Amino acid sequence: MSNLIVRWGGLRAVVALAVKFLIVVALGLVIPLYLAAPFGATHTPAVEIHDEAEIIDDDALRSALEGVGFRRDIRLAILTMDDVETETVLNNTVVNNTAFNDAVLAYALEHEPSWISTADPDYWADGLVILAVSQRGRWVGCYFGEDVKVGKYTEGKIQDAAKDSFRTSQWGAGLEAMAQRTAESLGKPITSARVAVLVTCLSIAAAIALLGLIFLFRHVARDCLQQARRRFAEVTADYDATQIRAGSVPADNAYGAQVLARFAWFEERYAQLVRLFREFGEPRGAQWFALGCLGDAAELDDRAEELDRLDDFIAAASTFLTLGPGWEEVWENEQGPVREDIGSYAALCASVAFSTLQAKVSFDVAPDRDLVRERRDRLAAMTRELASGALTPTAALDELDAMVVDVHQRCDDLARRALAADTSSTGRKRLARYEKDYAQGKYAGEGADYQGWWSTSARSERHHYDLAATIRINSKSVGLDAPGLYDAVVRRPGAHDVGAYGANWPYSESGASGVGAVPLFSRPVDGLVTGYSNIVSPSSGSSSGSSSGGSGSSSGFGGSFSGSGSSSHF
Repeated sequence: MSNLIVRWGGLRAVVALAVKFLIVVALGLVIPLYLAAPFGATHTPAVEIHDEAEIIDDDALRSALEGVGFRRDIRLAILTMDDVETETVLNNTVVNNTAFNDAVLAYALEHEPSWISTADPDYWADGLVILAVSQRGRWVGCYFGEDVKVGKYTEGKIQDAAKDSFRTSQWGAGLEAMAQRTAESLGKPITSARVAVLVTCLSIAAAIALLGLIFLFRHVARDCLQQARRRFAEVTADYDATQIRAGSVPADNAYGAQVLARFAWFEERYAQLVRLFREFGEPRGAQWFALGCLGDAAELDDRAEELDRLDDFIAAASTFLTLGPGWEEVWENEQGPVREDIGSYAALCASVAFSTLQAKVSFDVAPDRDLVRERRDRLAAMTRELASGALTPTAALDELDAMVVDVHQRCDDLARRALAADTSSTGRKRLARYEKDYAQGKYAGEGADYQGWWSTSARSERHHYDLAATIRINSKSVGLDAPGLYDAVVRRPGAHDVGAYGANWPYSESGASGVGAVPLFSRPVDGLVTGYSNIVSPSSGSSSGSSSGGSGSSSGFGGSFSGSGSSSHF
């Protein structure tokens, strides 16, 4: 037995799995059974028969009712009446549908005062159940003490249990059916049948979900481990090549320095992952079902994926910085954030043109549209210059940084000029709001991220790029958590609180070119475009009130009596 437990992952894992399965059994079987048919229906009711209509065999009915098992002590009163009219109807409208309830209460007050609670005469006595029928009025009713009362839905089901028998004048059989249905309802943990069904369904659903999760955890954990090992094997196979590529990266500029900083972190994370794989070991049997196993396997997979991406990034950065084979693809990806910002600049031009036309303000966006075309043409020219050797990789990256700063500044300038062109009171308010929001960094906080795609117009094809693989740093860059890199780039001392575009958008310390001790950290300009559009878009709100009428509900009894129970026709 001990060997079997060891093969299944040890005592702790086996016990943990057994507890999970016990919870599944409790949710899927024990709780539904307990709600549907709790045990203990062994109490014989104290039967009272008041056959005022003389329509039943008292002895036979008493014997039958005493054979009905209840889950608690019950005083079961049977009442038949034959002098109760149907509801009062005036002008085709029911004006009194409590006739039978009132008749039962009147009978109790006159003949059976013990049916009324001594603690509060507005309620039936505790432990009392009254099952009543009227042959002439074709009424059937059931009434309960406060400690044994059931919901209105259950009251209706108790009455419905007798109606088929009452319609064929089988009064005893109908009353016995009512007593049986009452016994099934009383003493349940949830007296409302609808709620009990709902809770039962939820409990079974929870059991199925939990069982599914247990096996899903095992499946996902196995997949994560398998994928982590595959990725780690690829990184290990390329490890020597990665070191060689990193050695070719120039360290005399900001771009090469931060690539090498991320490579140093790559080596540190690689050593950590080797240790984590060793600590994870080889799970067996029940160990796979543990949530901790899934978490550890997922962490292994995340770290392996991170290393794999870092590996690819270092290879790409080395390829471009040395203009090795395939540098064109790396350069194309490197332009992605800049092209996305230029696309946002073009979108701002369109938004300004539309808003100023709508406000009947004279404003010319043609110069800015010309600048958009110039920036796109320059990117194409840079590619040709890189290929011919007229432009070095470092100078190209510097120019991308400068272009980003320029686009951000021109977008801000365009938005301000467009808002200032509207000299109306509304225009002045919009400009003041824009300046306030800009100063507070609402258009580019730390949560601003590039989308990872760009297009030349709203109708043109989207061009996707890999944000994590760019040499120039952005919020999605792989390896950004390398020691000191994030603080140096984004939160370094002396950085502008509000740079060219919003809070935490710092310039390079040596100027717009981006050459300095640390590289530029890029944030997108699209937040500014959205902010401008929101300011100039007319906002309208309307409030509408609605009234609804409710229908009043009458008490089950004509007077102030508040006891539980109801009646209906058969």
